[in-house]
Amino acid sequence: MKFSCALETSSERIRLVNVISPLIKAGYQLVSQKQEPSENGGNIIHVIARSLGSKTQEDLIDDLSSIEGCTLFNLEIEEEGGSSAAPAKKTLDEKSVLSAIGAYYPKIADIVSQYEDSLPIERRVTALQELGRKVGGGIYQRDYSLGSPLKMPTTITRELVPALKGLSKVKAKNNVIYLIKCPFCKSSDHTHSGCHFIVGYIEGFLASNPAIDVVQVEETNCGAGSTNICEFTIG
Repeated sequence: MKFSCALETSSERIRLVNVISPLIKAGYQLVSQKQEPSENGGNIIHVIARSLGSKTQEDLIDDLSSIEGCTLFNLEIEEEGGSSAAPAKKTLDEKSVLSAIGAYYPKIADIVSQYEDSLPIERRVTALQELGRKVGGGIYQRDYSLGSPLKMPTTITRELVPALKGLSKVKAKNNVIYLIKCPFCKSSDHTHSGCHFIVGYIEGFLASNPAIDVVQVEETNCGAGSTNICEFTIG
């Protein structure tokens, strides 16, 4: 079984040798390997290799996923004898994604995008919203939970907007948030599900404020391929 994959390391200190050594020990023969820096401060390790024993695809995914400090993506498998299997995607673990977000925040658009791409299409909206809720709630608790909680609409202008500025250029008018060139928004030929991370982020941020009643957030306009302005309405 021959395969190619890319792994992103959580730190610049995790380098090519830290990836290929566990693979060799696990019984894989390396064909080629390459290292390049990632936008998140770590490294991207590209590997082409083949298994020497009776490894299954599940074994391969487990072996790659167990490499410490690395996130697996873009795995393609070719069975020996020339038959090509469909690219195998592993759904990234939410816990490891949250750890990566904590390490690289606020430069997290690529991490969220990798998580989105690893998910089955039917799960993307709900999973991204849930991830966003946890991140938004965590940011409120970290940066804004001390002191007297602010009520609406003051919390939007004095807390939510500054928090979102770490992720994107942002404006607010009353209960509407505008993200200009939102980095989580896909191009016009996608389903725009990346924006659902922001929906969850805003909901989680506001839900963590004890002075705020239950809120619902809706993306009322996606700017992909047109205005480049994504609009979120807080209800």
